[in-house]
Amino acid sequence: MVHPTKALAFAVALAALPTTLIAAHAPPYEPWGVWEREASGTTFDFYNCAGKLCAKVIGVSKPEESKAVGTVILRNATLDKEGVWRGEIFNTQDGKTYKGGVTVEKPDELTLEGCLISFLCKSETWKRAADQSKASTPGGKPPMPAPTGKPGIGH
Repeated sequence: MVHPTKALAFAVALAALPTTLIAAHAPPYEPWGVWEREASGTTFDFYNCAGKLCAKVIGVSKPEESKAVGTVILRNATLDKEGVWRGEIFNTQDGKTYKGGVTVEKPDELTLEGCLISFLCKSETWKRAADQSKASTPGGKPPMPAPTGKPGIGH
């Protein structure tokens, strides 16, 4: 026979389980906006490109690296699963393109991973830049089109 106190404790723990699992699963955070690679001081704009995720270099800390500004480093990334975008990553340092992914598990941290082959990967964590004024598509939404109303109607 199960002791009533143990049965009650088990029931309380069981009832709390779904809430605990839901609370442990953070909502996916969006990658759109300006991110900074702190190791180099380089900034990147993650933007909406035809419904996919792309990123380009928008700022460098060293004048000799200025030729990299405008280079698209993430191309045609699609949402693989909740919070993970998969696409091609161009490395400006070696000029090679790798398969890779972008994960945003915290609102101000992005992890970029590039893989030579499936098990030979390197990742870095970048911080969301404080200045978001250079973001191409804030919130991942493309600019609204101009109104298409016809002049003279309703006036």
